[in-house]
Amino acid sequence: MNLVKQIISGGESQSVVFLRNAADVQNIAQHVVALLNSGGGYIVIGVDENNQIAHLANSRDSAIQLRTQLDEVITPKAYFDVGTDDVDGQTVMMIDVPGGKDLPFVTNDRVYVRQGRHTIAASGNLIQSILQKRVAEVERWERRTSPMLDLDDLDHEEINLTVQSARELLRISIAGASTDKFVILSALGMHVRGQLTNAADVCFGQDPASRNPQIRVRAFSFLTTKGANYQDQATFSGPVSRILELAEAFVLRHTPVTAEFHEDRLQRTDQPLYARYVLREGLVNALAHRDYASFSGGITVEVYPDRVEIWNSGKLPKGWDARKLRTAHPSLPSNPDIAHILYLRGYMERIGRGTLKMIEVSQIEGLPSPKWQADEDGVRLTIFNRLYSKQERQPSLNERQQKLLDTLEVGQAITMADYTLGFASEVSKRQAQRDLGLLVDAGYLVLEGGARTSRYVRVE
Repeated sequence: MNLVKQIISGGESQSVVFLRNAADVQNIAQHVVALLNSGGGYIVIGVDENNQIAHLANSRDSAIQLRTQLDEVITPKAYFDVGTDDVDGQTVMMIDVPGGKDLPFVTNDRVYVRQGRHTIAASGNLIQSILQKRVAEVERWERRTSPMLDLDDLDHEEINLTVQSARELLRISIAGASTDKFVILSALGMHVRGQLTNAADVCFGQDPASRNPQIRVRAFSFLTTKGANYQDQATFSGPVSRILELAEAFVLRHTPVTAEFHEDRLQRTDQPLYARYVLREGLVNALAHRDYASFSGGITVEVYPDRVEIWNSGKLPKGWDARKLRTAHPSLPSNPDIAHILYLRGYMERIGRGTLKMIEVSQIEGLPSPKWQADEDGVRLTIFNRLYSKQERQPSLNERQQKLLDTLEVGQAITMADYTLGFASEVSKRQAQRDLGLLVDAGYLVLEGGARTSRYVRVE
């Protein structure tokens, strides 16, 4: 089940809004602002009051126009995505809204928030509470000004490429037709109080590591799966887009291509060991979510014969664990200004969908599902290649789990209640949840739906 279908099946909630059409731009703006102020979520346009899809005509052109209209009525400038998706042959418009950092967001001089399934105007007391919380919070590292940074320290070609890419991809019109770099950087939130920010240095600095050495990315290529000896290592610095390209090239350089020979053809078929999208998305996520403030943190890329591991020093949002990344979830980027540049450059396809798309692409390519692990030190993503055997990655299953896998075919689903009744009646509810959670972590199941409609779908 694709993400949009999964969201629709879960119904409206604190983080999901359904609208029949896009006729009332101001009403849509209120919902966008409410989600920005309330942790993020999705707006699905083209769904009626019975949660049935009502096809939208000219939806792509309407999405482009709507994005421009919303930009004009929401302040401060917000990072969100407006696009279209096909669901069973019908088209809906989707607005993917990350949780905002620069609260409160406003439209038509009013602040809105989500309260359950409803969007409401925030009371004076709530607005005051939001403002007090913002004042009390430590300013995030990317938005702090960099006194040592000057416009001459930036790579102007990188800025030009970002503007050009954003316009070609119809993602945003940055500062109209202006070519003034300060105007462009101000529109991106990277020129504040008369100074350039750390995000400007990370995204566009010619030599940002001279001011912030922690932005460097380290990469290693190991000869064995145990990582005892490495055959190559490198350190990358520069603008974030250059780091991304260099890190990806390092992995591909140390990854062989498998070949298949067919009886009916003389030519061989070369097959990459990794799905390119999964590899790039993993690197993009690390660059967008890492902790840039920590001098002891960073990003490490490790290439093994059977896998790639990407570690970053970021933290998952409060209350999340690694399993959350395998379900539909709003985007909560740790560094929205930096993530915004990756989005405008086209490295990020759609906001808030990366992890689910990585799982989907892996399944289509016949590859093992990626695995995420999170602890107090950071987040580690493991991307397995075609040489990684299923026997190696198969966890030790108990009798209940094995019986479920023997019964459930690929594509079939089961609820927690069904599993407890049919397979785990002799154990506690917590143990049954742990059983299914381990199968999700191992890539056998995917959790779909909302809190009231969640189910586990067999994927391999």
